[in-house]
Amino acid sequence: MDSTDDRREIRFWRPDSPSVTGMIRVEREDRLKTTYTEQLVVLVIYEGAFDGWVRGRVRTHVAGAIKLKQPGEVHRGVRIHAPYTIQGAGFSAEAIDAAAAAIGLRGNTHVEARGFGPGERATQLVFAMHDALVRPEVPELERATRVTEALHAVLGSGSRRSTATVVGRAPRAVQRARALLHDALADKITLDELAAHAGLDKFHLVRAFRAELGVPPYEYLTHLRVWRARELLMRGTRVAETAQRVGFCDESQLGRHFRRIVGVAPGRFARSFACAVQSDQHRPSRARRTKRHSPDGRVHPPRPH
Repeated sequence: MDSTDDRREIRFWRPDSPSVTGMIRVEREDRLKTTYTEQLVVLVIYEGAFDGWVRGRVRTHVAGAIKLKQPGEVHRGVRIHAPYTIQGAGFSAEAIDAAAAAIGLRGNTHVEARGFGPGERATQLVFAMHDALVRPEVPELERATRVTEALHAVLGSGSRRSTATVVGRAPRAVQRARALLHDALADKITLDELAAHAGLDKFHLVRAFRAELGVPPYEYLTHLRVWRARELLMRGTRVAETAQRVGFCDESQLGRHFRRIVGVAPGRFARSFACAVQSDQHRPSRARRTKRHSPDGRVHPPRPH
């Protein structure tokens, strides 16, 4: 990744936990970014501070706090107060449904987008979960327990029983337009076609879409395609085939948008998970595993090659 700050780093990996679909760590980031997710992502903020926009509101996120990203949401950076280091864990819908059911929540559980501040119980449990997920010597029983406790705390503190998701609060036309973008991901859709499907003229549609989701329809579609590309690359699909399947013109177009949104090239992202698979196949017995410490004595997650 090109960078003017050699301390800046981004890496991806899949931990030894069936509930967590993937993890990301971003260190010393000082650039504004716009991100999209189709999973619940639980972020911890280790250092720095930044302002972020989501669903029409700007919130400040500081070191020692956690931040939640909902499926289908766009998050846009507004201001960097100090370079930040964050770590995120993504959870499957099945994991979230199971955790919600365990505490008596039914329907499409929605967790409020507010962050959890330093010192809150949910914050403490999420930090403990992240610590367990990156330490290879932690037994599976402890790791699973940490994940369960963290999810229960987050859902129990921030959830409300509702059958309405974030798009359920959107104007009806925006909801229809968003659904078409998801259904016709790889197709060439014109703004006129999108507006006709939504039942609103294109001028008002673009304004309403940006107001509700933070980006215009074309940028939302780009984020959606990059997210689907991530899923394909994690499963081992070749970069060229991935570009075609998600609707990009060619491999270079995928690469350009992938680097802009994810922060690394598609090939490097894919190799992160390929290395994880190879490591699993050739992993030594539990008794022979060793910790990887930095000079200051802290344990860090394994770096993909």
